[in-house]
Amino acid sequence: MMQYYRLLYDGEHAEIFPRARSVAKEQRLVRRRVGVRSWRQVEKVFSADNQYIVANFSSLVAEVPADLLNRSLGNISADVEEGPELEFISSVVTDSKPKEKIWAAVTQHQVDGLVAYRTRRDESGGVWFEWVLADKYLPHEDGRGADIAWVEEWGENDRKDRFLRVERQRIERDGVAIQQLVFKMEGDNVIDELDIDEYASKYKLDIPEDEELSGVNELLCGAITNDETLLHPRGRSALRNIDGLQEEINWTITRDSIVFEKHGKPKLAIPKGLWDTVANDNLKNYGGRFVRNADLEVVSYNENNGAVPMYITWDAKIQQSFEHVTRLIKYMLAISKTSPQAAGLEEGKGDSGVALLYLWIQSVIKAEAIKDKFDAGIKDAVRKCMLLENALGSGSLKVANPVIEWDDMLPKADSEKDTEEIEKYAGGVQSLEATVRRIHPDWSEKAIGEEIIKIQEDQASAGRSNPQYTQPPRVDLGGS
Repeated sequence: MMQYYRLLYDGEHAEIFPRARSVAKEQRLVRRRVGVRSWRQVEKVFSADNQYIVANFSSLVAEVPADLLNRSLGNISADVEEGPELEFISSVVTDSKPKEKIWAAVTQHQVDGLVAYRTRRDESGGVWFEWVLADKYLPHEDGRGADIAWVEEWGENDRKDRFLRVERQRIERDGVAIQQLVFKMEGDNVIDELDIDEYASKYKLDIPEDEELSGVNELLCGAITNDETLLHPRGRSALRNIDGLQEEINWTITRDSIVFEKHGKPKLAIPKGLWDTVANDNLKNYGGRFVRNADLEVVSYNENNGAVPMYITWDAKIQQSFEHVTRLIKYMLAISKTSPQAAGLEEGKGDSGVALLYLWIQSVIKAEAIKDKFDAGIKDAVRKCMLLENALGSGSLKVANPVIEWDDMLPKADSEKDTEEIEKYAGGVQSLEATVRRIHPDWSEKAIGEEIIKIQEDQASAGRSNPQYTQPPRVDLGGS
């Protein structure tokens, strides 16, 4: 079903919906010239793809949570003020680019129902994690291993050789064993296993050697599922249950479009006698009774036939169709837990951040649940990078989850946001560093540090001139 939902998300509905295929092609009778003065009636198949209208609200269902999380993801750092762990996690974040790739990961997570991740390390010592498609991540049934598989093709366009590459991870007694495998394919069938070294040499590939990481008792890959159940442990697509509504929306709009195409344009009505005159002339000249638009550009006036050609216009009442489409869209949004404001069906502006939150509450609640899963997934991926560095590198990092800062999912006015952050700092529930960082998320670490020093100096200066801040410390004399 992953491929089905991917086509649904991409708007390739003509490939999955039966009524879309029914209007994809149509047959018409046309006249084709077969000589200088002779025409023949033939049947021709016309492509009518432009007649099937795709109003793809399925993409909206998957992209709204991705938009909210993309806006929300903030700084990722170690839970220490200084040390090798801080530097290493900073380098992992720089190489992994989670901020730039979170939108794509969440969108694919919603479409496929799962997105996976794995750690990587190159010869220079760089360590990072990357996102992997759900159909490439295959966990073992015993829970002690997983395969990450993909297809590679080599050769010319018409004669390409296909190979299945597999990175297999297994938890053994002494640690995790990572093995590289390659298989020859014929079409979609896997046949023979090949020697990985010969394969790498033949196609000039840099393939890591098999490793056994002693002391590592967990896989260096993982997955984030969506709406998993006991019957569906690999998760379920967020686009389930809405494909029928999506098809009905497309078909209702398409049906109106076809009606307008056939009847909405003005038609030229001519007297029967004039039509017969032109048709008889064409029969004499071309061997068939027909009338073309070009034939009516210049015609002789017949007093007996007499009537002047006139245009006929067609007026249709389609208000009910529009209301039907709106109802279908609202049903789709309700089933997929998406706020109507996200689709533009209702006003999406609020006087304050709180008012805006209540307008978008349905989408925010859904996105918050997805955020919790990605928060755990990104932390796990970074922690696995630390395990990989300890196993293959020269460092001895203290393995721990990083700290991920998440901002508000919905925009707020700068003044409102600054006021909230200042109140948190004044109330003692937030540090000065966190306050400066959240008020100025685009500042560098150096700029944030300098700003903190300036604020502390100003506070100290104000304390020297204010007796309230210069009281001596309390002393417990004890005894009597």
